[in-house]
Amino acid sequence: MLINFLVLFGVSTVFTFTFVFLKIEEKTITPITIMAGRCIIAFFLLFSIALITKKDLFGNLKDWWKFLTFATFGITLSWVGLAVGQEGTSVGVAAVLDAVIPIATFVIMVLILREIPFTFTGFLGLLIGVIGIVLVVGINKLAAADATVKGVSILVAAYVTFAANGVLVEKWAKGIDPLVTTTYFLFFASIMLGALALIFESPDHLPWTTDNYIEELLLGLFCTGAGYYGYYFLVYKAGAYFSSFIFFLLPVMGMLAGILILKEDFTYLRLLGVPIVLAGVYLVNREKFKKV
Repeated sequence: MLINFLVLFGVSTVFTFTFVFLKIEEKTITPITIMAGRCIIAFFLLFSIALITKKDLFGNLKDWWKFLTFATFGITLSWVGLAVGQEGTSVGVAAVLDAVIPIATFVIMVLILREIPFTFTGFLGLLIGVIGIVLVVGINKLAAADATVKGVSILVAAYVTFAANGVLVEKWAKGIDPLVTTTYFLFFASIMLGALALIFESPDHLPWTTDNYIEELLLGLFCTGAGYYGYYFLVYKAGAYFSSFIFFLLPVMGMLAGILILKEDFTYLRLLGVPIVLAGVYLVNREKFKKV
C-alpha cells in the first residue's frame, strides 16, 4: 500500500508540469497539435518499453474495442476539452476544477454504482479537500480570475469524462497489464488526435521553435508517458477512486513547485491549504492508511 501512496504523489508531481508546458506552448502552437504530439511521443516511449520487457501486446489485441474506448474518453475528448477549456479560464480556476475528478468518481462509485460504501467521514474528507484546494490556489486569485462560463463548462465536462473513463478502466481492464493498456490507448489516441490536428490546425504551417520541440518532448516523455502509465498502474492496483485523488494533490504540487523553483510569492493562508488537502485525502482513505 505504501507504494500506492508514493505513486499517487509521484504522478501528481509529473502531472503538475503538464499545465505549465501547455500554457507556454499555447502561446505559439495550437492546442490539438500539442496534444497529438505529446500523445505520439508517449506512445513510442511505452511501445519501446513494452517490446523491451516482452509484454504480450498481440495477445491482448482482442480487447482493441476497450482500448479504443479508453482512448476516446480518457484522452481524445478529455484532452481536447482541457486544451480548449483552458483558453477560457485562468490557471487558478483550472486547478480548482481538478477537484471535479475525485468528486465525479465519488458520485459514480459510491452513489450510482454503490461499489464503495458511503461514509460521512469520506464525504467530509472530500469537502475538506476542496476547501484546501481553494486555499492553495488563493482566494484572491480566484476572486480576480478571468473565466468564461463556456470555458468552465468545457473543463468540467472534460474532467467528468476523464473520471468516468477511470471507472471503466478499473472494470474493463482487470487482468491486463497496465503497460499494455496504456500503450494501446495511446496508440489509438495518437491516430485520432493526429487526424484532428491535420484536419483543423495544419501542424506543418505552425511557427515551431527549438523550445517548442523540447517542451513537446518533455510533455510526451514525462507528463504523458510516465505520468499516464503511473496513473493507470494505480487504477490497476488501487482502483479508480483512490487514483482520482491525484487531482486533489495537483494544485498543492503546483504551488510548491512555483515557490521552490519559480520563486513565486506565497501567503501563509495558501500554505495552510496544503495540510488541509492532505487531511481530506487522509479522511477519505483512512482505512487504507491503516494498512500501510
